[in-house]
Amino acid sequence: MYSDATICDHLGKTSEHPIYLTLGNIASGIRNKPNAKVLLGYLPQLKAKTTSQKKSKSYRLAKRTLYQYALNILTRPLLNYRDGFDLQTDDDELWCFPFISVMLGDLPENAAITLTFNSTNCKHPCHECLVEGDELNNVELSDDQIILRTPTTMKAYIDQGVAQQYSLHDMENIFWQHS
Repeated sequence: MYSDATICDHLGKTSEHPIYLTLGNIASGIRNKPNAKVLLGYLPQLKAKTTSQKKSKSYRLAKRTLYQYALNILTRPLLNYRDGFDLQTDDDELWCFPFISVMLGDLPENAAITLTFNSTNCKHPCHECLVEGDELNNVELSDDQIILRTPTTMKAYIDQGVAQQYSLHDMENIFWQHS
């Protein structure tokens, strides 16, 4: 899956947030062609009326909640096949087990999906690990110094009330129910 907010008109005023889906087990040369992708849907967007409303805590929470809720609706049909299903092809039937292996996006999309802070100025700016920002370029970090942002780890930080210290928003990610 991948997403990126995009401008939809020539005047640059209308933006949409499409989510696309492709199969991960086909060659990338084929997977990157337009006919190998499908538009899964558009994420709804809240529009603030004023700058103060846009900066308010309640508006930002509502925006995150709506984003997670919409992602849940869009991905639920893909992720509710716990035992797989039979897929009818042109000349055969195959058992398959759908899962989301990768969600691609830029920093704002990745932060929204993982519920991490959307800033390179925060203490832990990476949406995949908990390496501190000033250590992200350190190629000499050992494996035990790189703590991944797993559902278990993130839930624990939220439960302990220290989510903000790890640049994490204090709410449950919809993908945790599928891990």
